[in-house]
Amino acid sequence: MKKIIMLGMCLGLGAAYAGDLKAPFSLPSAKVLPKGVRNLSYKNVMASAENKYGANGENISVANPLNKNITFADVIKGKTDPVDQGALKQVMLNMGASETDSFGQSTGQVNVEATAHVPVFAWGFTSKLTGAIAVPIIKSSMNVSTGVIQQNQALHDQMAQQLAAKGVDYKAAEFVNKMAAPVPSKADEYGYKPVQNENKTQLGDIKLVAKYLALESDLNRIVVSTDVTLPTGHDKDVDKLVDVPSGDNQTDLGFGVSYDRVLNDYWTVSTEGTYTFQLPGRTPARIPMYSDSKATPYVDNNTQRDLGDIASVSAAGKWRLEGVNLAAGYSYQYKGPDRFSGNAYASERYGYLEQETEQQMHSVVVSGGYDTLSLFHAKKFPVPLSLMLSHTRVIKGMNVVNDPITALDFSMFF
Repeated sequence: MKKIIMLGMCLGLGAAYAGDLKAPFSLPSAKVLPKGVRNLSYKNVMASAENKYGANGENISVANPLNKNITFADVIKGKTDPVDQGALKQVMLNMGASETDSFGQSTGQVNVEATAHVPVFAWGFTSKLTGAIAVPIIKSSMNVSTGVIQQNQALHDQMAQQLAAKGVDYKAAEFVNKMAAPVPSKADEYGYKPVQNENKTQLGDIKLVAKYLALESDLNRIVVSTDVTLPTGHDKDVDKLVDVPSGDNQTDLGFGVSYDRVLNDYWTVSTEGTYTFQLPGRTPARIPMYSDSKATPYVDNNTQRDLGDIASVSAAGKWRLEGVNLAAGYSYQYKGPDRFSGNAYASERYGYLEQETEQQMHSVVVSGGYDTLSLFHAKKFPVPLSLMLSHTRVIKGMNVVNDPITALDFSMFF
């Protein structure tokens, strides 16, 4: 969500980078800064990522891909050498087992805490045109734990015995070790960096915004806007099984229209519609071998990627009295599916990356705060300031994180 608000509120830029859908933390508004007025604000956005809505809207853990049943078929498919695959199939047949027999289940838990520190500078170039720049700094903390549930010890023992009987004791030992820690072992085998906890601070994607006041009367205001998101952040590390990016390594172009209806001196109703074009580009990507597993040793450093465009609509009601501001709103966002292609591997394998990339999000935002505008105009306070606190809840969605977001916004005008 993006907004520009006149003296008395602030200029907000919502999520500081695109890619996947992010829950909004600001409400729509059709206001611009007066000519010559500047706004310097600091936004502190606190978010976590533990749960998400799945492809059918069900509530699941973000670590769900790490929780996987380990069948004979999975063990066989996990081998990149056809000779190894053939040998494992023969061992399976000698044991009288089938591809659906399970050794157990890998388990995982991922907890992410992230804070975006976003300084924003805006300037009223004319009475109708306002420009702004936002430079986000993303500080994240990720805790990852993995394990295994051994469900069929007899199958484990029989497998190790079969390998040892063939005179490949090292293969038997390798199998036992991998089944004791399946996720770290597979990550190491496929050339990923070790799965571990990580704390980092990174520059996010810088955003440039321009808003133009197209219509203003006593009761109605319309603002049209455009923005550019620059690829200054860091995309997901292709060599990490789990990572927290601060950007998506491509440029976005956004357009929007905002409308305010002034009901009286206290109440305003605002609506907004936006559309973001996520421009295509090339990026390194891990190319899956199978549709049911994204972990793979195969990397195409020149993968063609076109992230789905994003459309959103929102509405809000706002109340203000002598500096006290209260508001609540609703937002719906949709992102189209991503597209991948390349020449290094079969085309259907690039298609596996497109699975579950279409997204929807329904969210509600409530906010409250105080500004010193009335006091400033009455010459009872030296500086016009604003302090706002907002809280966002994702109430429904598809393939999106649904943990809440809390944001603090401090602004000063000069």
